[in-house]
Amino acid sequence: MRDEYAEKSALTDIFFDIYQFAKISGEIYDFARFTDQQQLSFKQDYAYIHIVQQATCRLKVACTNLDLVLKAGDIIVLPSVGEHTIELLDAENQAAAVISCIFKLSGIYGEAIIEGLPRYIHVPSHNDTDKIAEWVPMTVAAIKLELEHPSLGSQVMLSRIIDLLLVWSIRFWLAKATIEHKSWIVALRDPTISKALFLLHDRPAYPWDVENLAQSTHQSRSSFAKKFVEQVGVSPIQYLKNWRMRLASQFLKETDKNIFQIAELVGYSSQAAFTRAFTQTYGCAPKVFRASLMQSHQ
Repeated sequence: MRDEYAEKSALTDIFFDIYQFAKISGEIYDFARFTDQQQLSFKQDYAYIHIVQQATCRLKVACTNLDLVLKAGDIIVLPSVGEHTIELLDAENQAAAVISCIFKLSGIYGEAIIEGLPRYIHVPSHNDTDKIAEWVPMTVAAIKLELEHPSLGSQVMLSRIIDLLLVWSIRFWLAKATIEHKSWIVALRDPTISKALFLLHDRPAYPWDVENLAQSTHQSRSSFAKKFVEQVGVSPIQYLKNWRMRLASQFLKETDKNIFQIAELVGYSSQAAFTRAFTQTYGCAPKVFRASLMQSHQ
């Protein structure tokens, strides 16, 4: 029983392992009250979480057809959606109130989280689970308390609350019966693909191929390959290459290891093969990539 729990815990913690290195930073952007004569406008510099407090509002995103109706109590998470506006929709109400939070997910792990999420996550105030109804009011109350009565550590408290709000919203999204979005985060719902992702992240330098991944997950080669693409959106080998290149970019940014050392760390015995793969991904050779980083910091 303990072994089963340990294995399940290891697989579900893939998200946590990546999330904890994403260097999330969040803060309250605004607590706005506005009327039908106004609208809130937001730039694309950040990712946002909006919590509608009063009335019914409409969210519109620039240069897209995204047009959502948000009711009082709803939460909307916008990981990378760009410029958008929120306006009052219910003319019978005199004013609306929206708490807006901003957050950033940095580095290769932050990029992985953002890519794994859909354009938006809508958490309605009225849904099939009472659990949402329990934690949303508590979260909002905690935010209001820190805003109205700031004291020692308020900024830290608000940052942690935004962090939890994001995780809760992602969990709500993943609990849906059907999800059209394909990504590694969605694939964590499947034990077979989750185990494969765990292996790829745990040992990225290992010479993985579809055959040994299928064997490790007790699947036939064809069945495993098909399921992986259906859920993640790319083949296992393409996913591994993408992850290796991200790790390589991090080594180039944060260490003084030479190109061959980095190539070995991410699973390439040939520096030439590594350079080709890196150039295909980033549009320049590893040496040029590192040099450009050094120039930008001067």
